[in-house]
Amino acid sequence: MEKDFEYIELFELYKELLTEKQREIFSSHYLYDLSLSEIAEPDGFSRQSVYDAIKKVKSKLTEYETKLRLYEKFSALDSLAEEQSEDVKARIREIIGK
Repeated sequence: MEKDFEYIELFELYKELLTEKQREIFSSHYLYDLSLSEIAEPDGFSRQSVYDAIKKVKSKLTEYETKLRLYEKFSALDSLAEEQSEDVKARIREIIGK
């Protein structure tokens, strides 16, 4: 479950680098909690093709994070913000978009 949360965080950071269909499938499964069948049915896809698409998106998200490390950096800044005064904390969170 924690791994799923990490993918959701990575998705929020990198979703614009994915195709529209990849964003739709991933968000349907992880954000709207639809089953593979529920995602596949309207477009006439198989459950397996939806599973493969989600697996591909997760792989891309991991690849983007490995190369860009934005999640790692934002997490470090968020942790640093916790140690600061309320003004500094608010400014850091504003910069990282939280």
